[in-house]
Amino acid sequence: MNYTFESIAGYEQEKEELMRLCEIFNHREKYEAKGAKLPKGIVFYGGTGTGKTLFAKVMASVCGLEIFKIDLGDVENEVAICRRIRREFAKASRRKEPAMVFFDEVDKVLPNRNEEYITDRSKTILAQLLTLIDGMVSAGNIVFIATCNQYDALPETLTRPGRIDKKIQIGNPTLSSREAILKMYADRSSCRFALGMDEIAKLTNGFSCAGLETLVNECILQSDENGFVSEKLIHDRISEIKAEDIPRTRSAMDDAVRACRNIGAFVVAKTMNDGGYVLNLDRDTVGNDFFNGLLSDFDSDYKRGDDDGDYGYDEEDAEEDIPARLYSKNDYMNAIVVCLGGYAAEEIVLHKLYENVKYDMNLADDILFAMSESGMLGLAHRYSERREEYMCYSDAWTDRVYTMFDEIIEAGYEKAKAIIEKNETLIRRLIPILVERQVLERKDCEPILAQLGGILK
Repeated sequence: MNYTFESIAGYEQEKEELMRLCEIFNHREKYEAKGAKLPKGIVFYGGTGTGKTLFAKVMASVCGLEIFKIDLGDVENEVAICRRIRREFAKASRRKEPAMVFFDEVDKVLPNRNEEYITDRSKTILAQLLTLIDGMVSAGNIVFIATCNQYDALPETLTRPGRIDKKIQIGNPTLSSREAILKMYADRSSCRFALGMDEIAKLTNGFSCAGLETLVNECILQSDENGFVSEKLIHDRISEIKAEDIPRTRSAMDDAVRACRNIGAFVVAKTMNDGGYVLNLDRDTVGNDFFNGLLSDFDSDYKRGDDDGDYGYDEEDAEEDIPARLYSKNDYMNAIVVCLGGYAAEEIVLHKLYENVKYDMNLADDILFAMSESGMLGLAHRYSERREEYMCYSDAWTDRVYTMFDEIIEAGYEKAKAIIEKNETLIRRLIPILVERQVLERKDCEPILAQLGGILK
């Protein structure tokens, strides 16, 4: 079959990268004359059914590369596997015209990134593969292409530049890509769908390309005698495929709750510090480099920011003689408000609180104790665990300290709540976007925020 770029529906950004690679391979002499080295190895990575193999086939077809596929089949003996790998490389090297050595799902037979060899089998296979890739000449006639589900699982000895020079992620299709894929499959039939492909695309968040193809095919198979696909049939098939096609370590509700909490903290943080950020679904983040740096002093799982340098202080800083970031009382007070942003978002947007906010409450308590111990809350409200160990505070003293803690938490919550209430609509619209994307870096998030009207302060 002759594959073209039109064989890939959607995935416009990924196709642009593939087109650029094909341009290089199709005009290799021009680039070699400039002194450039052609990529020796390329990895397409992403979940099952996302079309990684299709991208490799399109590249082979567009570039006129004969494919020599390393097909392990049911072979389990490492000697036989290595023999097959050597055979395909040898066949490709004997060919005068450019060729592709294709290793599908390479991560299934190799050790993990830390090269923790569960058996000597994977170590032997990796050593054989590295030897053959190193033997390739960048200006030669062979390019090594691999696919894998988890790029982070591949050993670094394989993925370093000079072996794997290009990594392209093929994730689950976005909304626009889902619409294009659905339309491509639907247009191949004579059936009429009760819902437009744009509407179906909105209902299939998280579907792989294979899942979308199955959906359309199932609808066609079960359409009525006039070729009509009812709305009920579409919804029934979507529910059925969701249960089978979408791998989830968390439920859809878990993702929505986590997104709500993280976006709430992020929105509050951004009103107080407009520095660098990455918005994602990880628990240990408030989506702001500055406040993550402050919180990393209390919980090492929080990542230190790097917008204006390293925030906080660690052993590496000490070795380089970099001074610690000095946080003010206002910084700590704002951090408490940020921690309560997720709490307020769940209460206002979801009308329910979940157990995930307990981590934020614990952090707020930790900050208050640190402020009290340093005297930031005034000497009359100083509480030191060291002093308590040798000379206990009176009940009246601790009651006075804890009362101030409660007052600060209450005031912080009211401040966070006011910000969340102003931005409730934005948060509601941003939740499904974050659930789908998983990660939004600042350069990608800023246009989305602008489109949604921006954060109201």
